[in-house]
Amino acid sequence: MGSARNPPKAERTNELAGMLAQLTEAKDQMERLLARVEDVLHGVAGGSAIRRPTMASAVPARTSPLDRLNAVLASTADLREANGNVSAARVARVYGVSLSRLAGWLGRTKQSVSKTPDADSLQDALGYFERVARVRRVTGDDAGFRKWLRMPHALLGDASPLDVMARGEWQAVADYADDLLTGSPT
Repeated sequence: MGSARNPPKAERTNELAGMLAQLTEAKDQMERLLARVEDVLHGVAGGSAIRRPTMASAVPARTSPLDRLNAVLASTADLREANGNVSAARVARVYGVSLSRLAGWLGRTKQSVSKTPDADSLQDALGYFERVARVRRVTGDDAGFRKWLRMPHALLGDASPLDVMARGEWQAVADYADDLLTGSPT
C-alpha cells in the first residue's frame, strides 16, 4: 500500500498517462500556433513590407514546427552577445532609447548596465524586451520597429508599447507582441 509521499504504482501510471496526454495536446497546440506564425510572416513578406537583410534565410514553404520557431528566435539573435546573453546596450540601440533610459526602466544605474550590459542578473527583464523585438520580423526593419513602438495601440489602452514598457508593464507588451506574431491579438 502506498503512503501520501509514495502513491501506488497504478496511481502514478494514471498520473503519467494524464501528463503524456497534456504534453501531446500542448505539442499539437504549438504546431498549430507555429503554422499561424508562418502564415502571418509569409503574408507580410508577400505584401509591401520590406524584409530585413538578415532574413536572407527566410522560412521555406515546408518546414518543421521547430524550424519555424528557430526562425522567429533567430530574428533577435543580434541582441545577444557571444555568451548567449541578451545585451542591454543592443536592446537600447534597437529600441532607439538611451542606455541610461533603459537602465532606469530596469531599476539599475547607467553605470552598472554600461559596465556589464549582458549581466546574468538582467536576463529575466531583458527577455521581455527580446520578445517584443521579435516584432521586427513583421515590421521589416529597425526603423519600422521603432515606429511601431511609438504608435498608440488600442489593445494597450491607446498607449504606445514604449510608454507601457516605461511604466514597467513589460509582460503586457511582450504578450501583445506574441499575439501579433501568432495572428491572434485579443
